[in-house]
Amino acid sequence: MELEKIILETEDTEFEEFLHNKIRAFNNENSSFHRQVRKPDAIKYLYLVLKDKTGSIVGGLAAAMYWDWLEIKDFFVPVAARGQGLGAELLSQVESIAFGRGYTHVYLTTYEFQARRFYEKQGYYIVGTLEGYPPGSAYYWMRKDLKTD
Repeated sequence: MELEKIILETEDTEFEEFLHNKIRAFNNENSSFHRQVRKPDAIKYLYLVLKDKTGSIVGGLAAAMYWDWLEIKDFFVPVAARGQGLGAELLSQVESIAFGRGYTHVYLTTYEFQARRFYEKQGYYIVGTLEGYPPGSAYYWMRKDLKTD
């Protein structure tokens, strides 16, 4: 097969979508787990919302549950509320809910300047590190296995 190569240096969302769809189709064809998670309602979402006394959202936790994993997607506690156990409480609560529904593993990502030490105190450990991302820092993939006994 003879192919022409073209270099583009501007954003091309149509091309990105094309590639994404090709990879997705490949994954669906080669992984029963990917086919299963693409079914309607296969991914379960869980949100713990923090509101101030005026009712304004000020933080919280967003997670997704699929396969036997809980994925912590986004997690933010306002600076003024940190160091009081609220973050640990929210994380423990979402883990407990997921475990009660049969999910046995948790994963998340964080930067060195974010919450790595906090997550380690909660029982998470690093399974992957990308040094120098961003420059002078690092990016971590972390996991925790929920108790099955």
